[in-house]
Amino acid sequence: MVKMSLIESVMLLLLVSILLGELLERRNITKIVGELGAGIILGPAVSGLIQPSDLLSGISEIALYFIILLIGIEVTTETLTRNIRPGIAFSISSFAIPVSIMIAVSYYLLGFPLVQGVIISVSIAIPSISIVSVLIRKFDLLKIDAGHFLLSSVIITDIGGFIIASTASSPSRLPVVITGLIIFFAVYFFVDYEVRKHSRTISSLLKVLQPVDQTEGMTFAMVVVGGLIISVFFEAIGITFVLGAFFAGMLISDVVVGERMQGILTRTLTRLNDSFFIPIFFAISGLSVVLPSLYNLEVTMILVALSGAVGALATWRFSKRIVSNVKPRSVVGILGGRGSVGIVIASVSLAASVISPTYFTDIVFGTVVLSLIFPAMIRKADISLVPKQDGPAPS
Repeated sequence: MVKMSLIESVMLLLLVSILLGELLERRNITKIVGELGAGIILGPAVSGLIQPSDLLSGISEIALYFIILLIGIEVTTETLTRNIRPGIAFSISSFAIPVSIMIAVSYYLLGFPLVQGVIISVSIAIPSISIVSVLIRKFDLLKIDAGHFLLSSVIITDIGGFIIASTASSPSRLPVVITGLIIFFAVYFFVDYEVRKHSRTISSLLKVLQPVDQTEGMTFAMVVVGGLIISVFFEAIGITFVLGAFFAGMLISDVVVGERMQGILTRTLTRLNDSFFIPIFFAISGLSVVLPSLYNLEVTMILVALSGAVGALATWRFSKRIVSNVKPRSVVGILGGRGSVGIVIASVSLAASVISPTYFTDIVFGTVVLSLIFPAMIRKADISLVPKQDGPAPS
């Protein structure tokens, strides 16, 4: 078989992933399934046309940086801080409870090594901010408190998931990680507060320092470089650069760069992500999938069933107490949105040799199954956009 060049491999992966993603989306299936499928079909698991390589892994990391940076830009610190209590409540129900049970079952009953059991459980059980935010926008839920509660929840959950995945393989690093995070969050929220407090002065200064025709390019460069600096800090304290990119994006808001520039940044990154970074990242991830054994499929289905059933039941009960505008069934469907974050955690763990391709395949399979089941539970009739006072029921 003739070995493909890097450009030929990227071209074929991108073409097939875009086509399959669009085809499945028209059938109300998340694009990620098609994009992963492109890598599986072209990779060693099926045709063997394209093999995983260090060069493709490098492209995948760059793509991942821009994917997570945009997710951060679309989130604000206010969303997180103003809805912290209901956000934590839903994080417990949709993630902490099911993932704890999954880890216990995978380790004590299924015989998984503890670290691998943690990574698999977290990757399968974690809601994805990119999927959940799309569902929240699709049903206009940001018009009511419930949408902000759910978005805050998935932010908290994804941050926690990245931290768990980063420290699972080396618990001895935990004191360094915790110390680094405390320092980072203290500086982060102080800077965020000061930036918002003096936003007009900062915006005026930027306009003076930058010629009008260079403002867009300079601002974009500052965002990218600033994000890389924060990502390097996170890697230095032993946490994946992905979390650094996320927080770097959160610092960039219309308060800082202005509404017009915020729109330009968001649209530019969205186009780059949708047309290249997202499909190529998931297609390259699909190259690492191997053909699963019957036993692995059975074990994965046990974990998928646990994640789905326990998470759904706990979220249903919390939802009845906290949310009045959205029926529990649709809340469960929204917070059940799986996809990019689980695959990202699995991909980072695979690249670090924390899990094997076999475990990675289990995660992909479980994520795809849940991403097909949960969103189908959402009903537009379950949602009332008439504002009501949501929040924890008085004790």
